[in-house]
Amino acid sequence: MEKLIVKIPSRNNYLGLFLILILIAISQFTIELNFVLLVILSFYFFFKHIKFYNRIINILFPLILIFLLATVGSVFYLPNIIDFVKDCVHLTTPVFAISFGYYFIKSIDHSNKETIIKWLMLYCFLVSFIHIVKVYLNLDDDWNTAGIRNIGGKGSPEEAFIYSLFLVFYRKKKFKMFSKMFTNLFIVVVTLSILFYFSRTTMIAIVLFLISFNRVTQVTKKQAIYFLGILFFILGFMVSLQFMDIKRDSKGVESFLYKLKIAPQEIFNADIDINDHTQLWDKWRAYEVKKAVETMAEEDSYVPFFIGMGAGSLVDLDFVAPLNREGMQYIPHIHNGYGYIFFKTGSIGVVVLLLWILYIYTYIYKKPLNAEQNIYYVSVSGIGLYLLFSTLVINGIYNFRPIMPVILGMMLAMTSSFSKESQMKRIE
Repeated sequence: MEKLIVKIPSRNNYLGLFLILILIAISQFTIELNFVLLVILSFYFFFKHIKFYNRIINILFPLILIFLLATVGSVFYLPNIIDFVKDCVHLTTPVFAISFGYYFIKSIDHSNKETIIKWLMLYCFLVSFIHIVKVYLNLDDDWNTAGIRNIGGKGSPEEAFIYSLFLVFYRKKKFKMFSKMFTNLFIVVVTLSILFYFSRTTMIAIVLFLISFNRVTQVTKKQAIYFLGILFFILGFMVSLQFMDIKRDSKGVESFLYKLKIAPQEIFNADIDINDHTQLWDKWRAYEVKKAVETMAEEDSYVPFFIGMGAGSLVDLDFVAPLNREGMQYIPHIHNGYGYIFFKTGSIGVVVLLLWILYIYTYIYKKPLNAEQNIYYVSVSGIGLYLLFSTLVINGIYNFRPIMPVILGMMLAMTSSFSKESQMKRIE
């Protein structure tokens, strides 16, 4: 019988363990604590090199520009200083998260960088196992979707990313890192964990990562046909759900199907009765964007639509929503990341954000020196494709749990960790 063995080189193991602890901390901390932590870490690892790289400058510059646009916009509307500082923290956290991930990898010897990928896999396995145990121990006899999500969480894009990376590359013989037994155990545990999130966003993220890692998103005639096929399948499935009689209070899988059914309304349909909480929560994302635009229109000027309302601006919901214990009428953030950036920085900021996401996606067109570098190129591109979608529903790069920005910085650094001698291993 094969022993359960995880073979990990001893060198730099302490950095791998450190990475796991940091990622777990980020998943539990508030945005303010994450900001402080990431500022400290990014400066610490930067000062180990005190060197700027073109890749990190190109990635960070658009995000810094968005922050500066928000700062300029605030001059016109003079927000409350506390709200202003909170927005500055929110808008700059991804900058420090990416910087930490990038310079963390740069601090590792070239020959040991792959060790960190193993630790990322172990991090995914660990948090997946904890998630399953947490749900099992705390859920009552009534196994309903809402109860499971309240206990275990509402999604995990980092698990989706690492899981997809493992399926496409690291379970194969060429890149195999673990024993066959651990490989099978990893797939079972992480699959169960992802299913227990009952998260539309996480499921879509897996699809996006899988097609990116297989280079289906690299536009050629063949890839375009595959993409259209997948698109028509998804659209057909979504349309068929609209004709199915699925109740809002359904249990189990049906409740997940109900969430899929109402997904388009959540994002685009803001025609609701705010006194009907069933309508309100089903279409909350769309309502937030609608009120953000109306708040901008109340200024009776075109200026907000070009440069936004600035850092510290608040969206007027027109009623006291039960978002916390006291209720809130004025909110600083909204779920739709494009709407959020539009409100804070106007159409200029949205254009910058879209161009930035497009730039990340174009990493799929870079020619890798070898099969290993190809993994990191498609990883960066896959994150770009994921951000294009996730910005629509969970703030994308501005999500309150900035683990994906850290991973983006790591993958970006890994793309440049190959010497010219690797030309001899260039993939066909």
